[in-house]
Amino acid sequence: MDKAKTSQKQIRALLGALLALFASLSAALACTFQFGGTVSTPVGTPTWSLDFIAPENNSLIMVGTTITLAAVASESNGGVARIDFRVDGVLIGSQVAPMPGGQARFSAQQPWRPSEPRGYLITAEAFRADGSSIGEVGIAVQAVAASTAQAALRNTIAPTQTPRTLTPTALPTFEIVGTPIALNTPTPSPTAAEPTSARDAPRLRVTFDFLNVRARPDASSTQIGRLVRGDEALIIGRNAQRTWWAIERGALRGWVINNPEWIQISGETADVPLATTTDDLPTATPSPLPPGGVAPTSTVAGTADLIILSATIVGGTPKVNQTFNVLITVRNQGTVDAGSSLMEGIFQPDGERSQLAVPPIPAGTSVTLPPMPVTLRTSGANLIGTLTLDIKNEVAEGAIGEANNIFTITYNVE
Repeated sequence: MDKAKTSQKQIRALLGALLALFASLSAALACTFQFGGTVSTPVGTPTWSLDFIAPENNSLIMVGTTITLAAVASESNGGVARIDFRVDGVLIGSQVAPMPGGQARFSAQQPWRPSEPRGYLITAEAFRADGSSIGEVGIAVQAVAASTAQAALRNTIAPTQTPRTLTPTALPTFEIVGTPIALNTPTPSPTAAEPTSARDAPRLRVTFDFLNVRARPDASSTQIGRLVRGDEALIIGRNAQRTWWAIERGALRGWVINNPEWIQISGETADVPLATTTDDLPTATPSPLPPGGVAPTSTVAGTADLIILSATIVGGTPKVNQTFNVLITVRNQGTVDAGSSLMEGIFQPDGERSQLAVPPIPAGTSVTLPPMPVTLRTSGANLIGTLTLDIKNEVAEGAIGEANNIFTITYNVE
């Protein structure tokens, strides 16, 4: 009898050990294989980003007004092929990238008009060429009736502005973006004309549907006004990185972002003063060019002379394996029009090269080029990027003109 009990205990112990072994093998298999029998092989996950450019989150929009939805997507593998826009889950438009297989960075725009006063959820989703989703972002906006919008504008004053008496003229047609602000439209006096010398001042022209004017050079700063497509303003100051311009348009003085997709720059910006506030900046009254329109900095008669006025990294500190953009402004300070040429950038730490076509530039004219894309593979601090104009010597600049074709920038890579 005792032997039988001992035998049963031995059998139970053996079965328990077998069950434990089976459980551990099952766990190991679950960690190694996916359901369906496909082996999971580790792959590098591409880095990507997707951002709404416009409108801002929690914006107010007038019912019946057509606005432009704008988003930009990027992926380290260069696979952004399409961006879809949806309102409350309903597809309203798809924008396809020019390159069939997708590209590293793609900006898309989609017109939309709210039909009734209520809240809307707007989403943008980026896709690869094979149809797989890269990511999705969303914003909320509130559509309001015209009477509500105008009442809000009449009763709200931006905190950084002194209230002024409005003229009795009717309010213009406009889109409301961001926090409602007062429209300051003082009646111009006959002597308030722009000074004659301001004709030669550097200025910008808005090429997007709208451009917010802010109290400081910061996207989170208070919005104090807005320019719309076709509006022009004098440039009276800049921040240290030249990523924001201080502008003046009538009684409106504030800051706008320096984005070549939204603005077009004309005139000389090399001597625009550095500023942190518009309070200390004088009214724009630059000196006119000498007779014939020759720039005062021209050094060689009868030749073109290309120089880089500024080069700014946009979008914050560059990150490893993520494409960033360099915004470059070039001027022909010579007395002869310059034909098209090629610029090359060499960026530390790996000597990464990027080239950019420079269009023909008339004498005495400045041009802001399309952004130069750069992707770096290694992190580092206090790195140097070297930009060289006319690397193929296609523009006759003379000895002095050829000597000032190099510009350097310093940056960190995280």
